[in-house]
Amino acid sequence: MTQPGVYTIAEVEAMTGLSAEVLRQWERRYGFPRPERTSGGHRLYRQEEVEALRLIRRWLEEGATPQAAIRRFLAQESRPEELPRELIEALLEADLSRAEALFRRAVRLLGPEGAVQGLLVPVLREVGEGWHQGRVSVAQEHLATQFLRARLQELLDLAGYPRGAPILVTTPPGERHEIGAMLAAYYLRRRGFPALYLGPDTPLPDLKALAERLEARGVVLSVLLAETLRALPDGALAGLAPRVLLGGPGGSPEEARRLGALYAQHLEALHKALEEGA
Repeated sequence: MTQPGVYTIAEVEAMTGLSAEVLRQWERRYGFPRPERTSGGHRLYRQEEVEALRLIRRWLEEGATPQAAIRRFLAQESRPEELPRELIEALLEADLSRAEALFRRAVRLLGPEGAVQGLLVPVLREVGEGWHQGRVSVAQEHLATQFLRARLQELLDLAGYPRGAPILVTTPPGERHEIGAMLAAYYLRRRGFPALYLGPDTPLPDLKALAERLEARGVVLSVLLAETLRALPDGALAGLAPRVLLGGPGGSPEEARRLGALYAQHLEALHKALEEGA
């Protein structure tokens, strides 16, 4: 859903460094930006437009003309399928302001969940594969992952927290890769489950104690590295909560059974398993 305009032209001038006269001129000549009007005729600009104007100003500083820069932005704006490639380029170039603008555009065009599935997840996967293949450095991978994690946390916060007995979401002890757990928590919240994300690498005794104190409905553990699970003794996950689910690339049905949990191959299976356990 498109957010309403909230910034006056004076505020946009201060935030972007573009004068009010330039903004009005571009609006007349190029049809961008597209501010809303109050009943009194005053312009109000959306956050996405502010970010777009910052990006356009950067292109101007690199030598583009106003017309070319605005056309470039408007052309990109209409092609959501190009967003993953553009975001990867921006992250690998450490251009975080461009990356931020691309993320905001994805949310506007695809909606929050569409931005997760159509942008954040594909980019995360591609960056990870690039690192494994040596095309992406460790520093680039860390920067990209941190950016993507922060955007996912933002969407997770915006999803709200449904009422009811919580579902605790984390990773097993020793597993520091948390994006899968964050995705699970986000997916569950969007479907009305009170998923409480704890962060990664939670000790099992602490997890069990918290689940008992909160009367948790279930525990969801996301695992990327199979060796993390192999280090746990048989039955280690049994009794953490009324329903314990294990998912992620590092898990398997056999390992879940050994540890005393159910295995969810994908997010839809996680949803179904929790509903069945209601």
